[in-house]
Amino acid sequence: MRAWGHARRHWLAAASALLMLGLTGITQAAGVPVKTLAGADSTFAEQIQPGHWTVVMIWTTYCGICRKQYPLLSAFHNAHEARDAQVLGVALDGVAAMDEVRAYVAKKPFSYPTVVADAEVIGKMFESATGEEFTGTPTYMMFNPKRQLVAFKSGVIAANTLEDYVKSKP
Repeated sequence: MRAWGHARRHWLAAASALLMLGLTGITQAAGVPVKTLAGADSTFAEQIQPGHWTVVMIWTTYCGICRKQYPLLSAFHNAHEARDAQVLGVALDGVAAMDEVRAYVAKKPFSYPTVVADAEVIGKMFESATGEEFTGTPTYMMFNPKRQLVAFKSGVIAANTLEDYVKSKP
């Protein structure tokens, strides 16, 4: 993480913390290909909307922890989408499994948009953006309204973490 120095610190105590980063733009994700569930080609960067906080949840259909996190992320998305924040799901099952991902999303409590991507490509983008190894799902990335990556976390996230984070930032 040479571009950000060593200015990382933990925010909030315990396992629900998001790891803070120095500010960096979305350039690492600019050309990372994704597909919408409608089948349209896009890029990861195009999915991060300016003017809103964006929580990216990287998940797979076979991730048990992810299943427990969907309601929390949907509630956050529903509460904030119209004013200051949104959630984007990135399914790492791959484009070849698009039909399975669509069927899975249709059965689960998702209220936020989801795109499908290749796990290896997203893993490399994550490592380039954070300087950390991509360890699996769920993994969260937080982008500020200027589309700068400001935090990330692997594993379970607590319900109040996202609320507290967005409220604590100008």
